[in-house]
Amino acid sequence: MKTVEFTIPGNYEVLKIVDRPIPDLLEGQLLVRITLAAVNAVDNTVRSGKFTGRHTPVILGNEGVGIVIKGNSDFTEGTRVMISCFTEGGQIRGIYTNGLWAEYIAVYPDELIILNDSISDEEAAAFPVSFFSAQACLNKAEFQPGKSVLSLAVGGGVGNAAVQLATVLGASQVITTAGSTQKYEKALLYGFQNVIDLSKESISDGVMRITEGKGVDIVIDSIGGNLTGEAIKSLSRNGILVTIGYSAGTTFSANITDFVWKGLQMRGQSLNGWFDRDAEKEIWNQLMPLLEDAKLKPLIAKVYDAEEVAEAQRFLIEERPFGKVLIKF
Repeated sequence: MKTVEFTIPGNYEVLKIVDRPIPDLLEGQLLVRITLAAVNAVDNTVRSGKFTGRHTPVILGNEGVGIVIKGNSDFTEGTRVMISCFTEGGQIRGIYTNGLWAEYIAVYPDELIILNDSISDEEAAAFPVSFFSAQACLNKAEFQPGKSVLSLAVGGGVGNAAVQLATVLGASQVITTAGSTQKYEKALLYGFQNVIDLSKESISDGVMRITEGKGVDIVIDSIGGNLTGEAIKSLSRNGILVTIGYSAGTTFSANITDFVWKGLQMRGQSLNGWFDRDAEKEIWNQLMPLLEDAKLKPLIAKVYDAEEVAEAQRFLIEERPFGKVLIKF
């Protein structure tokens, strides 16, 4: 089978196409033929050597979609499935275990979700990490209908997913940001509202303008860096910021008096190691009916052939496209 892997961490070009045997199945496992897999920022982090302790070679890829080749009574041959970003042991696929950048994968039934015909392969491949992360963040922020939400980065996977989820779940107001006028205009074309163009005004200025000085109840921050400090200024009294990413940096500056006088809270969220099987299923049960009813729609920026994976990673990291990047096997 074809795999995309690397042996020594480095730049994009260390990713190589390698021919490997189709994996043998352990007791209870199923064989799935991968059709599409997503390219995420964490793949770049692993490939560049920032995660230590991995045995090589490394096969990346957290999320994808495929067809059951060897199944069971519940997952018969030919069933189209979305592959969870979590392994049977609760780890994120492709970080501490090999991932989905391969033609075939051996998985346990609990790692698969059957897809109905209303969901395209592209949507299924782009869905698990971003929307699971966004729902986990909203849960951690104690979101309820009627709350106002700011989700940073409308063009990013988690940022966009949180905008869609907060809207569908009944937020009183949903605000988001775009890092450039080009992304701002694209967001408007997609129908998103209350978008702040960060090339023209700050997060806090934009939020206060839109909310008429009230601020927001919840911030979902998948970006980090200086934007986190700006987002904190946007919170209303007793507001909660949940942070899940740091692509813009790992440090920020904030005024302690905002936390003291306004009663603010900042909470961290990660996926790896946080969810047992029951907690994972609870979130999938929140998400899948919305996807099946077409109330959620992952946005796709570009699909590459597997042989173009180095360029796919470069495109994601350096050009920061609006929507998800996928590779095809």
